[in-house]
Amino acid sequence: MTLGEKLKMYRTGRGLSQEKVAELVGVSRQAVTKWENNQTVPSTDNLMALASIYQVSLDDLAEGRRDGRKKEKEILHANLTLIGIILQTAFLNAAMQPFQLPPSLRAAEIAVKLVPLFAASVWMALNLRYEKDPARRSRNARIELLYCLVQAGIALFGHYSGWHWAGTLLLMAIALLYIFVVNPRYMNRRLTRGFGEPAGSGDPLGVSRGCPPGKSKKD
Repeated sequence: MTLGEKLKMYRTGRGLSQEKVAELVGVSRQAVTKWENNQTVPSTDNLMALASIYQVSLDDLAEGRRDGRKKEKEILHANLTLIGIILQTAFLNAAMQPFQLPPSLRAAEIAVKLVPLFAASVWMALNLRYEKDPARRSRNARIELLYCLVQAGIALFGHYSGWHWAGTLLLMAIALLYIFVVNPRYMNRRLTRGFGEPAGSGDPLGVSRGCPPGKSKKD
């Protein structure tokens, strides 16, 4: 159970509104809403005030705050991984397009196309470090290398065949397959939330949480 879920459970259990909690803590109602939605984490002073209001132990809420910060990191890592994949696909598509500048400037045009592509590919490779298990990280690196080779092959095909529109569609299709199927099923990385799934839920990067901890509420 996340800190936000605990805060909401304790507040409703005591029959308090968000406005009343905000008044007692000395913050805005929007701040309480963000805490309960796991969008922000209360400071230590606010956490102590909430523990007093809800009559629960500070350790219980502190544990929830640690879980909330861990989840924030997981979401950040998932977003960074997703951005890297999207950028690499976009730069591959740009590199696949026909040359626009005269032959005298061909080298500069190639550099302009390939440097961002190289940077995005390095970004993707660096994102593999978020996987702590060495065996899984090694497997994910092989899968990602295969994905990059397939995408590079499609870009080369589209460039030299002149079928740029077909290459663009294939690049997008393979990228979507990689994001929505390969990552969660074979790489233990969930980069997107399911349809209808609320924000703050789900399991980014495949990290499971287990059962909610027991209550420490004292009535």
